[in-house]
Amino acid sequence: MATYRTNLPDLFNTRLAYLEDVLMDEITIEDGVVPSVFKVRDGGNRMMVRTTTVASFGQVPIKAEGANVTYDELAQGYDVTYQFDTYELAFKTSKEALDDEQEETVSDAARALGASLTYTYNLDHANVFINGFTSTTGSPDGSALFATGHTLVGGSTNANRATTDADLSTAALREALNICGDTVDDAGKLVHWAPKILLVPRELSWLAKELIHSTDRSDTADRATNVFKDDSLTVVSWQYLTDPDAWFLLDDPGKHNVRTYWRERPNVMHDFDFESTSMKEKIRARWKRGWSDYRRTFGSVGA
Repeated sequence: MATYRTNLPDLFNTRLAYLEDVLMDEITIEDGVVPSVFKVRDGGNRMMVRTTTVASFGQVPIKAEGANVTYDELAQGYDVTYQFDTYELAFKTSKEALDDEQEETVSDAARALGASLTYTYNLDHANVFINGFTSTTGSPDGSALFATGHTLVGGSTNANRATTDADLSTAALREALNICGDTVDDAGKLVHWAPKILLVPRELSWLAKELIHSTDRSDTADRATNVFKDDSLTVVSWQYLTDPDAWFLLDDPGKHNVRTYWRERPNVMHDFDFESTSMKEKIRARWKRGWSDYRRTFGSVGA
């Protein structure tokens, strides 16, 4: 049988409140990279979220004077289901540890628990990109997120990956932008978009900044003008990306469909174990990430 927080002595209530603050301070999720590259949404009070894309309309025809308007069919695209996962981890400390002036050690344990959730959350989301060239799990169209042959509803294909992957360079970036410019919707119409984010692992951070921010091109003898300098590309470096050669282009998170849904944001729970005279601390959260549409993204694993 357990005695809950509301029934604990004031000393334990004070310590629990302090440990909760310490733990939550270590959870740096809301201000990390994920909100910069994912479309973050609230999942509401549901066990899952289902998204459905709508196949695009064709061109708008000329309407002759007095003629009836032309109607196009609203066709369904691909469905994606985001089934929430639950994440929990806890630790227990004895009353003796608290009484014997070991509160610093207990505080360190609380910080470690918060840091563990931050690590888990970031790594889980980074896996969308890490596995984005091979994994088809949860794929709307049966292809990996970054592929040369995404199947359109009408049957043809489209790419958001080069036929031959290349290391990040001026030439590779130019080819990537051309591929992005060839993106079409399911009706075959061009999707007007330009990348806003260059997402790279830590190892490519300096090179990416040189490519984007240098006034001149370092790969030419006459120091030709760097045309990327005015392209409004923001370099985002993410240490959770494990391939030192892979790089990605994304539109603003509000426009692409690489998504994550919160079902339950990080929540600290406490308990007191009467039998062992121990205090227990638990962190819990529920979320699901994935992608509903590949458009407005590009990826390369490097050479």
